[in-house]
Order: sequence, then structure tokens, then C-alpha cells
Amino acid sequence: MHPLVAWARFLAVAAAYAAAFVLVRRVAPFDLASPWFVFVAMVCFLGLVFAAQPVVMLRMPGPLRVIRGWEREGGFYRAMGVPAYGRLLRRTPLRLFNRDVYLRNGLGDAARVFAELEAAEASHFWDAMLVLPYMAYLALQGAWTAFLWFSLAQVLINVYPVMHLRVTRHRLDRLASRMSLHLGGRG
Repeated sequence: MHPLVAWARFLAVAAAYAAAFVLVRRVAPFDLASPWFVFVAMVCFLGLVFAAQPVVMLRMPGPLRVIRGWEREGGFYRAMGVPAYGRLLRRTPLRLFNRDVYLRNGLGDAARVFAELEAAEASHFWDAMLVLPYMAYLALQGAWTAFLWFSLAQVLINVYPVMHLRVTRHRLDRLASRMSLHLGGRG
């Protein structure tokens, strides 16, 4: 995709989100500290980052980018049900949220998919980080019901995807190293 087209797509998505925000606020005024607003903002952030991906690919912070030994062994992720989460994603329409993280042309596609996996992982990581201050605010306010709902949303929308993407990135890197391709994920 040409960079101008990619930026135009990003700006169109951002403008649509902004217009929807203004229109909804006129029809049903809400507080910016509302849990619903923050939840929608969390999902919109993922949409904006995805729309920007052809031009700007987020990356994990350096120290978190490397996949640790305990992650490679997989015991923790298996105990947490991450493989089952991955099967759920692959076997349902949920896989359509980001088709770019799947190989299309065998290992010839591996470098592109590896970059997409890391960008998707970083998107969910930064999305989780953006919501943490609001969760702290809820805890300080004693709004435990909203805090628990946000904790569940964080786990389902951000934490499990990050864990699954890390496992997938490791598996792809391991497969590529067997085939003598360097993807840049070794740590």
C-alpha cells in the first residue's frame, strides 16, 4: 500500500472515530471518566493502531521484546490456557480481527508475519498500558465492580492476545531458524 493511501486510511478512521465521539456525546452525554467511554477508547485505540500499521508498526519496548526462556518452555502459558485461546482464535471468526498475522505464502511470508505479530503484540501491550491509569483511578475511588470488569476486559482484550502472540512469534522464529531464515526474534 502506498504511504499516502495508508495515511489517508488512518486519517479517515481517526476522523470517523472523532465524528462518532462528537455525535454520541450530543445524543447521550457521558463523562470522560465513564467506564463505557474508556472501554470504547480501548477498542478504538486498537483500531487506530491497526489502521496505521502499513506506515507505523509499533514495537515492544526493548527489554520486553525478547522472549524469555520460561516463555519458550511454555509451561506457564499452557497452564494459563493460552493454547486453547489460540485455537479459539483460529477456529472462529475472531481470526478476522487481524488476518495479517497468518502465513499466506508459506515461509516466504515469515518475515512479514513476524513483523505483524510483533506489531499486534505491541498494540495490545500499549493498549493495556493506556488503560492502567484508569484502573488505578477506579481502585482509588473504590469502584471495585468497574475495576473487576476492566480487569476482565484487560485479560480478554490485551493480556491473552499478548501471551498468544508471543508464543506464536516464538514458534514462527523457531520454525524459521530450522529453515535457516533470520527473523530477528532471538534473545
